[in-house]
Amino acid sequence: MTNLENNDVLASIPSLKMLGINEIVIVDPTYDRYGDFVQAARAGDVGLHFCCDGRSAVRMARRFRADVWLVSTELPDMSGFDLLDMLSPHVVQGDVDPMLSGARISLGRIGEATRSGIFLVASEYRLEEEQRSLASGIAGYLVRPITLDVIRATRAPAEAVPFSVQHQ
Repeated sequence: MTNLENNDVLASIPSLKMLGINEIVIVDPTYDRYGDFVQAARAGDVGLHFCCDGRSAVRMARRFRADVWLVSTELPDMSGFDLLDMLSPHVVQGDVDPMLSGARISLGRIGEATRSGIFLVASEYRLEEEQRSLASGIAGYLVRPITLDVIRATRAPAEAVPFSVQHQ
């Protein structure tokens, strides 16, 4: 792809704010996994908040509404699944339709009123974790590395966000 074509693609990618995503909370003790998110926050594209464990995430959920929650399956004080149960009284999920607009995951109404999307983030793919995650009613199950394009893809029509899925 030439630089001109690359610039056209980048210009066609909607910003997070245009998609209704203003605030993201990342619950993960390892901050360096989210460089893309930190850069966007420094540029003023999104509000970004980190919690290093489940307890601090529950405290934040009681007083703060985020549009997207990224919850690691590996927390120092509990599992990500345990945290989901603790977040549910405080975080109202958006509507999840797995085939809306041809996208695998869609979060219609995320960012409207008090609706949020919670994603579990794993270091490696496990079928049982994905099934358990989706059965719990969360927005999705993601495997690192996670970029902003993955979050954009949950809101934008499938053709609007160019990103590739790599299989190992």
